[in-house]
Amino acid sequence: MKVINLSKKKFSTLNLVEIGDGVRNTEAKLYFFDHRGRKMVFKNLHRLKGGIFANKLVTIEMLNDNKEYLPSNFVIPSFLGSVNGEVLGFAEDYIEGTNLQVYLNNIKIDCHDKIHHLKQIGNTLEQLKYIRRDTPLNNIYINDLHAGNFIVTPTNELKVIDLDSSKICDNKPFPSIYLSSDTIIKYSNKYKIYDKGDSNNQEYEYRKELGHIEADENSDIYCYIITIMNYLFGNSVHKMTTNEFYDYLNYLELIGINKELIDCFEKILLNCDNENPVEYLSSLTTKNITMANKKVYTKYLDRKLKLIN
Repeated sequence: MKVINLSKKKFSTLNLVEIGDGVRNTEAKLYFFDHRGRKMVFKNLHRLKGGIFANKLVTIEMLNDNKEYLPSNFVIPSFLGSVNGEVLGFAEDYIEGTNLQVYLNNIKIDCHDKIHHLKQIGNTLEQLKYIRRDTPLNNIYINDLHAGNFIVTPTNELKVIDLDSSKICDNKPFPSIYLSSDTIIKYSNKYKIYDKGDSNNQEYEYRKELGHIEADENSDIYCYIITIMNYLFGNSVHKMTTNEFYDYLNYLELIGINKELIDCFEKILLNCDNENPVEYLSSLTTKNITMANKKVYTKYLDRKLKLIN
C-alpha cells in the first residue's frame, strides 16, 4: 500500500477536523490534508505499536485489496501516512457533509429525512449480504456500526466512514460501542464472544484490548437496530436492562408502531437470527417518532405509576 510521507513541519500545519458535538472519537485525531489538490483526512492514530496497530494495518490493507467488491458508499483509506518516516496513521478522502449522529440530533431536520438515511444503513447491510454470498469476499462486516460512523452528503448520499474498525477477511475483532460487555448484548448468548485466552497466554495483553464480540451478520443487524432505537428513544437503549427493554417494546406497540418492526427489535435478544428491519421503517409516522421519545415515555410511566398507587 502506498505511503505518503510528511515532514514534521508540514504535519504541524495541518488543521483539525471538527467532527461535531456528541460524536464519539477515542482512537485518533483527524486532520485536513491536501494531497495534490485532493482534499483528504489524515487519521493520526493514538496507538502506534503492538498488536492493535498491526491489526489496523492488516485491516486497511485488506480493504484496499478488496475494494472492487465493496459498496460504493464505503470510504476506504487510500494511503498510509508517515511523518519523517514513521507511520502515524492513514489518509482517506474527505467527505463533505454532516455526521449522521449530528444529523439525527438536529430537531430542525424533518424526521422522515432522518428515517430515509437510517434506511440507507439497512440497504448497505443488504448489499454486504450479497457481497458475502456472490463474491470472494465472504467475511466483511461493518462491526462498529453506529450513527457517528456515517456521513450525510449534500446530495443525500450516506457514506460509511471509520472502516479501519471493520471485520474483513481474517483480521481480529475491534472494539465496538454497541458490542461491549456492558451493553444489553450481554443478555443474549446468540453473539459469539471473542476468546481472549487466560492471563498466562503470551498474547493476552494484546487480546484483552480487542473487541468483545466477533462480528457477523447478527451483530451488524443488532448494532443497526440499536442505532434506530436510540434515535427513537433519544437516549441509550443499549444500556437498558431486559425488563426496561421489554417495557419499552410494549410501549412502542401501545403507541401504534408497526408490529413487524417491533418483532425485529425484539429478536436482538431472542435465540434466533436477527432480521434487517429496513423494509418496515417507512411505516413510522411523525406521531410515532414523537411519542417514542424518552421524555414522552417517562411521562407515560409516571402516569402509570400514579394510577397503580
